[in-house]
Amino acid sequence: MKDQTYRVYESIKLDPLASQQALADRLNMSRESVAGHIMQLTRSGHILGKGYLLAEQNTYIVIGGANVDINGHSSNPLAPHDSNPGNISQSPGGVGRNIAENLARLGEKVHLIAPVGLDQRGDWLIEKTRLSGVGTLNILRHDTLPTGTYLSVSNDQGQLQAAIADMRIIDSLDEQKLRKKLALFHSAQSIIIDANLNPASIEWLALQALEAELIADAVSTAKASRLKPLLPKLSLLKVNQDEARAILNVTEKDPHKLAQQLLEAGVKGVLLSLGSKGVLYASHDKNLLKACHPTNPVSDTGAGDALLAGYLSACQQYDDLDDILSFALACAAMTLESAHANHPELTIQNVTQWIENL
Repeated sequence: MKDQTYRVYESIKLDPLASQQALADRLNMSRESVAGHIMQLTRSGHILGKGYLLAEQNTYIVIGGANVDINGHSSNPLAPHDSNPGNISQSPGGVGRNIAENLARLGEKVHLIAPVGLDQRGDWLIEKTRLSGVGTLNILRHDTLPTGTYLSVSNDQGQLQAAIADMRIIDSLDEQKLRKKLALFHSAQSIIIDANLNPASIEWLALQALEAELIADAVSTAKASRLKPLLPKLSLLKVNQDEARAILNVTEKDPHKLAQQLLEAGVKGVLLSLGSKGVLYASHDKNLLKACHPTNPVSDTGAGDALLAGYLSACQQYDDLDDILSFALACAAMTLESAHANHPELTIQNVTQWIENL
């Protein structure tokens, strides 16, 4: 940022509602010059909108799915092709939204960009997300498509048995809508992309010259390959083994070799979930496999989202990779022990206490 532009920026920080003429008088500059610097600050993402809304520091932007999760949890071993006694619950969900909520609960500044229907379910979802601490002003409302809904059935051990995802609305988050958020993207420290986005939108994001770190979650085996255009730009990719194989189009079974191939494809860091065997982190200078913490699982929905959020939060707290992965796995474990996709008491203090109580 040039000296004169920086002076304008600092003056706006002191008085965000000042007029351009007032700023010019204060800085002994012409109004036209001030207007030019404000335009530069807007284009660079330091100013986000009217009234000189200033960009926050160390902010995450999450782009992806937001939907309502409806889960049926069987009380007894699940009998297929039959009615099963159990309980049914509704909670906020969506990979991108879940990651955003977990980050917010862990004390991070985070804004969510996701399409939500202009319906009662959408109103409920936005309010629940806002109350968790996530910035919801950039959620986009769609007036014809319904809010995304994820319907799942779990057995008596909390393991997912079947699910139906009505996520048609995610395809409405296209290049045109994303382009309007460029100033916000330029203001972010990190941008997290989930593979629910349509391929064209992911390709567009891959072409943008952004200073923010790009992080991606592969979401599922079916959608993971959508991230291929982003691989050379990713600071971190979170995948499981099936998703990694789908991206690479290989049948490799060795997780270390899978991670290495992703690094060779351009990814700077790989967070490879190994399910009950733990997690492997690999980069060009680090490699560590960490076993899971012992847990009493209730539901495995959302555990991977908590793993990624926990890893990103831990990177702000610890230098040692073992401590970072331990914290990330604890976030996942606490979520496994919760009936919800997001543990309602996921905080740094509670996660740290959970680890100490092992």
